[in-house]
Amino acid sequence: MIFNPLENFEINALSLLSTVLMIYVAYYYYKYFTRVNPLPGPFPFPIIGTFPYAVWFKGDIPKFYKYCYKKYGDIYETNNFYRCIVLCRAEYLEIFLSKNMYWMRCPNYEGLKELGLEGKGIVYNNNYKSWIFNHHFFNQAILSPKFTNEVIDWTNELFSELESYWDKLLLKEKISKENKIKLDLIEWFSHYTTDMINKMLTGKRSYSMAAYFNTISDEKFDNQSARVEDSEKLFQSIHKIHIGYFFFFIVPPFLRHYVPFFKNIANDILQNIGFANQKLDTIIKKRRKEIEDTVRGQFL
Repeated sequence: MIFNPLENFEINALSLLSTVLMIYVAYYYYKYFTRVNPLPGPFPFPIIGTFPYAVWFKGDIPKFYKYCYKKYGDIYETNNFYRCIVLCRAEYLEIFLSKNMYWMRCPNYEGLKELGLEGKGIVYNNNYKSWIFNHHFFNQAILSPKFTNEVIDWTNELFSELESYWDKLLLKEKISKENKIKLDLIEWFSHYTTDMINKMLTGKRSYSMAAYFNTISDEKFDNQSARVEDSEKLFQSIHKIHIGYFFFFIVPPFLRHYVPFFKNIANDILQNIGFANQKLDTIIKKRRKEIEDTVRGQFL
């Protein structure tokens, strides 16, 4: 007799939780099916949105978007914590990115603040004054003739280096057709882009391509092996951060903060951001010191 009220309370609590969950699911799908200007896209689930698709593709977010493009066409939507419309045609992007009265390019969401991107940079910056200043500074830097010439020179130099690695891998007479290594162009150009961006941003080159070459070839690139290793660590960190942006956009804050599996992934991404920022900050400080110590008129 004493435990009857407790048993009833447990049943009532469970019933209440089930009722609240059913109401939430009904409300969620009511909002989904009555949304303005509906577009085709993957069917979302309450709370977790389209995250099951990310699990289905084993965390390969670009593969998920490629799947959506093939299935839904040039314009589709994904529904997670926010509704996101994905544009896949150049003419759509040209209109969207051209000068118009709608200056905001990315909606405000909690993930931006957690990633440390709120009010910074250009792409994810919704602070108008900050965006104007950064946009002006960026244009002044990249539109200067000196910078343009340097970009052309380094583009040619790094591509020549890339070709030399391909020659070593594929064009030796000793390598038979059966044993030739298949070129992963996406992976190679990811490393090429990393080396190019590091040089343009910091004035110091990295050795991401050399590090990748060492992982797939018996012949090793031994020049400045410590810097090669650091470049590979930085590349892997930036690659994880790039994927992490999608993770923070797709996965709701509740899962990132309180569910252990998602929380561990979020913490790992934040640690990678800290590592990458620290490495880039060190490179920039060294370069700044070199500039300060350079005699005026001397070539940097």
